[in-house]
Amino acid sequence: MEKYNPKTPMMTKKLTGIATFLIFFLFLSPTLHSQEAKEPDTYVSDNANIHFFASTVMEDIEATSKAGVCALNTKTKKISAKVAMTSFEFRRKKMQEDFDEDYAESAKYPYAILNATIVENINLTKDGTYDVTLKGTFEMHGVKQDREIKGKLTIKNGHPASATAQFEVKLVDHKIKVPTIVVMKIAEVVKVNVDLTFKKYQ
Repeated sequence: MEKYNPKTPMMTKKLTGIATFLIFFLFLSPTLHSQEAKEPDTYVSDNANIHFFASTVMEDIEATSKAGVCALNTKTKKISAKVAMTSFEFRRKKMQEDFDEDYAESAKYPYAILNATIVENINLTKDGTYDVTLKGTFEMHGVKQDREIKGKLTIKNGHPASATAQFEVKLVDHKIKVPTIVVMKIAEVVKVNVDLTFKKYQ
């Protein structure tokens, strides 16, 4: 058997993904602590693509994470989602360091979390792509905000297949402070795009 080397990038990335997935299901989603999780009503995504973009005078800032996790219960229409702040990858290492250390303070506030419910009365067993509104709370940097987020949900073969969402995050709403010396480099509003595929929770 090959000896585990903690410095092996692929192994580290794989283990990080597994750890994030397990932490999510053990501690985040209330739907998975209930009897409903044992029924064929819960669908999950463990590799959601989350991209954020901010256009500034100095330069555009963007990053992507492919490690978002999400659970949708079709019986209650509740959605729980979570992403590790350190999973976002920037085009420049310096940007990533500044993001983790100075703005997101990822060591202190490791996750962004959404707990919401689909507002619309949609038949989640009827094939089609539906406009949906997620109403609930979004937490980042330790601050929770009531949010309504617009998105689209695709039902295929009678089951949730994929979903997308777009929303904006105001730094001030989550008490993210920007040092005066770099204030011109940082946009006050960050645009977020989410793209994910579902599978049955087993």
